[in-house]
Amino acid sequence: MDAKKIMLGCVSILLCLSIFACSKEEQTPEEAFHDFAGYLQQGNYEEMYELLTDSAKEAISAKAFIERYEKIYQGIEAKELTINVEQIDEETKRSKNEPYPLSFTQRMLTRAGEVTTAAVAELVFHDETKTWKIDWTPGLIFPELAEGDKVRVETLPAKRGELFDRNRSGLAVNGVMYEIGLVPERIESEQETVEQLAHVLGLSQQQIKEALQQEWIKPDMFVPLLSIPVEQQETVAQIHDIAGATYREVGARVYPFKQATAHLTGYIGPISAEELEKLNSEGYQAHDQIGKAGLEKIVEPKLRGEDGSVIYIVDQQGNQKAEIARKEAVDGEDIQLTIDAGQQQMIYEQFSNEPGTAVSLNPNTGEVLSLVSSPAYDPNEFIRGLTAEAWQRLNENEAKPLLNRFTQRYAPGSIMKPVTAAIGLAHNWDSEEEKQISGKQWQKDSSWGNYAITRVNEVNRVDLTAALVHSDNIYFAQMALELGADAFLSGLNSFGFHEEIPFPYGMAMSTVANNGISSDIQLADTAYGQGELLVTPLHLALLYAPFITGEMPKPLLYKDERPSVWKADVIETEDAGKIVADLTAVAAEGVGGAGTLAGKTGTTEYKQTQGEAGKENGGFIAFHADNPEQLVLMMIENVEHRGGSSYVVPKVRAILEQLAQE
Repeated sequence: MDAKKIMLGCVSILLCLSIFACSKEEQTPEEAFHDFAGYLQQGNYEEMYELLTDSAKEAISAKAFIERYEKIYQGIEAKELTINVEQIDEETKRSKNEPYPLSFTQRMLTRAGEVTTAAVAELVFHDETKTWKIDWTPGLIFPELAEGDKVRVETLPAKRGELFDRNRSGLAVNGVMYEIGLVPERIESEQETVEQLAHVLGLSQQQIKEALQQEWIKPDMFVPLLSIPVEQQETVAQIHDIAGATYREVGARVYPFKQATAHLTGYIGPISAEELEKLNSEGYQAHDQIGKAGLEKIVEPKLRGEDGSVIYIVDQQGNQKAEIARKEAVDGEDIQLTIDAGQQQMIYEQFSNEPGTAVSLNPNTGEVLSLVSSPAYDPNEFIRGLTAEAWQRLNENEAKPLLNRFTQRYAPGSIMKPVTAAIGLAHNWDSEEEKQISGKQWQKDSSWGNYAITRVNEVNRVDLTAALVHSDNIYFAQMALELGADAFLSGLNSFGFHEEIPFPYGMAMSTVANNGISSDIQLADTAYGQGELLVTPLHLALLYAPFITGEMPKPLLYKDERPSVWKADVIETEDAGKIVADLTAVAAEGVGGAGTLAGKTGTTEYKQTQGEAGKENGGFIAFHADNPEQLVLMMIENVEHRGGSSYVVPKVRAILEQLAQE
């Protein structure tokens, strides 16, 4: 392109710009308002202000105009703003010497729902610029808004859903606590008040002084220090005579069964920055509480509910004059569990804070009646606010009260032997044949080297009943070796191994081996519950249900669930009857107690080499053979110097006896 053509192009552009500039005087009021509305949709309040009349600008500064729009639109969380101008009747159009009214509707989505308003904007022709200007008033934001009025946004909090046991006893409920604090202007001697209150509340003087020094505090304000249960009336009485000290009732999440249900319910707490970033799209706010552990976390979406909002206008005296929009709160869902809180409490107390876990269930329906982990913590302390020292004590406690043991996997030990027996019977194992086994140790052949299987009692002629009564490791090892790895693994899979348990709490998967059965030694050890076999307490309890019903029920946690079958036709009726009869003999001869009690003990030793002494876990699972509606499994850690699994037996027997009386 030569220079002459370039020059002509520039002239053409200038000509177009000149024509456009000249045509500005032909701008219509609709076009001017269109620009104003466009800037509003963009949030460009600075450019909006430039379109106002001189008289409007005299009434409000640019800074105040911009701040007002920002505060209102951000406060109500306005989005998807649309503005539509009504069709103008040609006959109603006025001359440039008169204000030009434009009716429009404004639609937006807010935190209180959709808001649609209708208003009239008046435009005035500006002779100097030959443009139309907006004669702005606050009514263009909302028609009811006048000078001096303010827009308020109020959250309508949703009630968090509550957790109940099968009998409607509260497990996690919305209650109240006492919040103890100070009102600075009522304090006579700060040092004296701080000393007295620190002694009563167990806080450091420094904590109280720091609370009083916060920047937001005014003399007549309540300064919260600590929350306590309403049952602590003695503490309330003690602060009565401390100058400046007072208390108030506040809503709070309450866990009535405290430690007994701690790991089951979990607890709630303030949402963290990481959680807020992840869940921001789901409507969470920085001040929200959220489930941190247990069912409070697992069923958070159901329990949470949805906060509502109301947007309204108040006059200069603070009186409400108009409601713009309202979205009612939707309360969270109450959830009733199959858990029996009384049973849970009773079983927890049997542990006496010793480390272990327990499960009880109805083997006929699959209803889980308790899930216990010991020792535990008081979830109410998390609601009241744990100090750094208290949190450290929980974390560093050797008994690990924060560990949820009923979600862990354990080597089941001899409790697994009836399952091995069921697999053997399914493959035509002769339960009455007496095996000739001599000595307390046995190995298949010399290929096992120095490794041998050890049993507790030396019984020479052993059939299935004797093997279960005397918990003979060698007998069951030989059974698995005769069956072979494929048949044995297939049998275990029919009991649900290597499958996710269909249970909402989120249990680990029970597994037989890390990388398959790799040797005869491993196969033999697995048969009596050792090797690499790992089972969750809930699954271990479910393994015994087929001895009662022939089937493995789906474990139920929610009361409104209908019973169903997880694993059908696990064991033949005749074989199940044989095993229950043998388990009754175990309870009568092997562990003592009532004749109708059927059960099996199991002791698992954890050690690096065969010759060394190791830590032991002891377990016992039992039910009443003549009325098997309650099946209880209990496992206690570190029983190596307390009789192994026999230490657990009287605890389970006491539980079943008490349940039978109810």
